[in-house]
Amino acid sequence: MHILSIETSCDETSLALVEAKGGIRKPEFKIQKHLIASQIETHRPWGGVVPNLAKREHAKNLPVLFGKIFGISKSKFLISKQIQKSKIQKIDLIAVTVGPGLEPCLWQGIDFAKQLTKNFQLSTNNLVGVNHLHGHMYSFLLAQ
Repeated sequence: MHILSIETSCDETSLALVEAKGGIRKPEFKIQKHLIASQIETHRPWGGVVPNLAKREHAKNLPVLFGKIFGISKSKFLISKQIQKSKIQKIDLIAVTVGPGLEPCLWQGIDFAKQLTKNFQLSTNNLVGVNHLHGHMYSFLLAQ
């Protein structure tokens, strides 16, 4: 199973493609690709994260990171909103952070995940909300 995970809880945009196998009894996870876009320099002049600036940066970064993971140019992704399935690895599940975090940032990631679910013609059962802190708790299952 291939899981695309999307993280936009605060000021970093992150996408990862994870392979999961082994089932419930012997779960095994392997990070195939992982990219992060930092917003540190964007927020530095204000001395902290500005939620609406962070949301705007997520809107710019999500298609770029997605394109880098799957080898699709940003312009093709933005113009067509159609993703050629032959160019991408199969995605079985999309996991997106739903909290805790800054609400405008979270919604940017959630809306992007919903659009991908629609573009990939996945069932809404294949879109899973993830608690950011729970992700930290289970991260020990990921192989380095």
